[in-house]
Amino acid sequence: MSIFSINDNSNYNSILSQAKANKESKENSKISFANTFLKQNASKLNEIQNANSQTLIRSEVLNSTNTTNASNNTNFSISSKTNSPNYDISSEFKNSIYTLKYKQADISNNTAYGYSVDKDGYMGEDFNEAAGLPKDFKIHKSTLDEIERVAENDPIVLHEKEYLGVDKYYDNIDMAETIKQYYNLFSNALSQSFPSDKTSFSEADINAMPKGYSINGFYNGYGIFQNPDPIRNNDIAIKSIADYSDVRISNVYKTSEQFDEADSIYSDSGGLISGIKPETLGLSLEEIKNVSQTKYECDFKPDMSFYPKNEDGTYTREDLFMSLIKSQEGRVLYSPNTTLNPKVEVYNTAMAKESFNGPAINIDAIMTDKTAFKDFFRYWAERGIADGELYMYEKGISPKQALGNWALDAEIKQAIANGWKASSESINSYVGSIMDRLNNLIGQTRV
Repeated sequence: MSIFSINDNSNYNSILSQAKANKESKENSKISFANTFLKQNASKLNEIQNANSQTLIRSEVLNSTNTTNASNNTNFSISSKTNSPNYDISSEFKNSIYTLKYKQADISNNTAYGYSVDKDGYMGEDFNEAAGLPKDFKIHKSTLDEIERVAENDPIVLHEKEYLGVDKYYDNIDMAETIKQYYNLFSNALSQSFPSDKTSFSEADINAMPKGYSINGFYNGYGIFQNPDPIRNNDIAIKSIADYSDVRISNVYKTSEQFDEADSIYSDSGGLISGIKPETLGLSLEEIKNVSQTKYECDFKPDMSFYPKNEDGTYTREDLFMSLIKSQEGRVLYSPNTTLNPKVEVYNTAMAKESFNGPAINIDAIMTDKTAFKDFFRYWAERGIADGELYMYEKGISPKQALGNWALDAEIKQAIANGWKASSESINSYVGSIMDRLNNLIGQTRV
């Protein structure tokens, strides 16, 4: 995990406010134009429709009655419509009204992100195949648009675009790969509780699911640079996006107590253990119910009105999947086919070279060689990585006592400023207690 990031937050609020104002102004302009357009042309539409009514009716009657002369009727129908001086105007006018009213033209036989889109806006079978989705799984184009919107409006991305003077951060987003990585994680999580062919989930089903999961594998935070990894290509460091292509569920926390203990161990270790931190993955009932609720404009907010509902009131796979994507902030995931604006790529390349990775040891390595973590933690503890935790340990202060305790926080900072250092005995005892807790937890939760 990298600890280098863009730290200047001074312009974030102003950037977001301006973006919101621009968006509202644009929408108001569209609505104003639509209203004016309809008012000015309402009478014209009536005139056109009246003038065409007899011709259109005659054509429809001939088409429906002269079944033995289908060819002639078809020719007459086409001839009557295309020869009418008002027919094309009427059709185009009505289509314009439809587009203005619903803000979305008929997208049958259309494409998006390189794949087909059906007339209702759902991604086609070619997309499902590329994304590793079941054939009957529904993904609406609006969801992919929302992922793109969130990616382009992340505060760090906005800051970088403003700094570089560009409108777009991404030149291309490989949406199929992003959805594929999310769906693999989703399937892995659900398989801990349900058969793979389950398509509906009652509230009782959801409440019976584990309280959380930890995911293991190579992934990094969105919008955070990391030093190029010699084992993997430099592309992922430059793009500064997460890679879930090989993540997996490593631990399942069936109870709230296990979830809280995992969170506590992760915190008490100074965040040095990767693959132990618990996440709900958006699969709690509360999160699923509130998947369309957001706090900030830049948050992922899928339009769930496009997704089918089960008649018995149970939740669909799509409901749960959207909630999982939201739990991961709707971020774009890594693909070599995802490309950046050239200016952004040059800038990110320079920043990646100057960044460095923070210390962490994978839980798999700990399980293989349990002494490795003791040596690793001792090394970083001697360099101040867990001074606060060790100070409280020496003083017999529970971590719970530190929550919201500003006086204790000031006390710890002052002690460190005055040269306080944890003794070797304290470090050894502390890391030993973490290992005991970790062994106990993993024995209960390891997949």
